[in-house]
Amino acid sequence: MERIFAKRIMVGILSFSLLGASLTSASYAGIIGTQTLVETQQKGDARARVDEFISQDSVQAQLIALGADPADVEERVAALTEEELRELSQNIDSMPAGGILALIGLVFVVLLILEVTGTIDIFKKA
Repeated sequence: MERIFAKRIMVGILSFSLLGASLTSASYAGIIGTQTLVETQQKGDARARVDEFISQDSVQAQLIALGADPADVEERVAALTEEELRELSQNIDSMPAGGILALIGLVFVVLLILEVTGTIDIFKKA
């Protein structure tokens, strides 16, 4: 009697496991073009380069001297479009060693444009 009950339990367990094994989810894969891959990598490289530059102590000190909170600047840089980010990254490469002020000025201009368009609210009105 116990053997028959055990066989029925085993048959039930095996039936459910086979049913579960047959329910596979479909996955769809597509081909990624070379151009898409290169653009994605360049965007990541540009973002890393700008983030690394902004995290430098001299840049942080200059941002504070200009009255901008470095945390807000990092948020704004994260919100830049791909074109703005690429332009900013290219300017870092083309600047001479003493050109930190020019880049900070460029970041300030970008922040000012974003403020005027209403995208951000850096200069809080009292």
